[in-house]
Amino acid sequence: MQTLFDLLRIEAAELRTSFMKASVTGQGTPQEVADFREHAVQSFLQRFFPFPYRVAKGNIRDSFGRASDSIDCVLCCPAHPHTIDSYGKFQLLLADGVDAAIEVKPDIANRTELERGLAQGISVKHLRRVQSGLIGQDSESPFGQYAHRVPYFIFSMKAKADPLTTGHEIVDYYRNNQVSVLDQADAICVNDVGVFINVQVPEMYAWGVQPEDGEKCGWWFTEWGETALVGFLMHLHLVPHARLKVQEELLFPYLKQAKFNRLIPLR
Repeated sequence: MQTLFDLLRIEAAELRTSFMKASVTGQGTPQEVADFREHAVQSFLQRFFPFPYRVAKGNIRDSFGRASDSIDCVLCCPAHPHTIDSYGKFQLLLADGVDAAIEVKPDIANRTELERGLAQGISVKHLRRVQSGLIGQDSESPFGQYAHRVPYFIFSMKAKADPLTTGHEIVDYYRNNQVSVLDQADAICVNDVGVFINVQVPEMYAWGVQPEDGEKCGWWFTEWGETALVGFLMHLHLVPHARLKVQEELLFPYLKQAKFNRLIPLR
């Protein structure tokens, strides 16, 4: 679907412009810059996940008393209660109504910023859904355990000049901090570059090409270039959502027609 992909290239350029504009209009006020950038990503998500989906910001809570760090973009499924105050802000975000959490980290070439985003993700992955959007799946199986967690993404504008260097920093962070596979992020998108994908269970390996070593699980880099937003949206659709979907998402068959340049394991 070339028209869709062309549109997403324009969206990518507009996001890039919005981030640069935020740096100018919010100069000297870092919080305003961050707010402008978060709003740009929220607006993008709202266009491709329209009402009755909602996009919010804040801490996500589960029914077991856990709470995540504050997350920039929380994609709430249509079943999420309308817990919004008079200013249009969500007062309560429930893990069982969240399809994905997306943190905006503009420059993950900066290792400190990257690691801060990865640490925030661990607080999200510690949450547990009571139910998952899967039918007949043993909740104790690796895939069942994965589906009871809230998917976590990072959205960025910049990685290292060689993105594989950033990929290895991601892997090193988790290895050095002994973070279990199911507590790691699901994907990290770098606009105009590509998407780092974490295949946590074999069922989530989404490509037809079999790995040379036969190992599907682990971190991979998918090189999308200027169509990185296609990969970002595709993986937002692929992760297990909070509620059972009776039909495939409308956009997904179109996204699946896209082709990326390379699939590289980050071993």
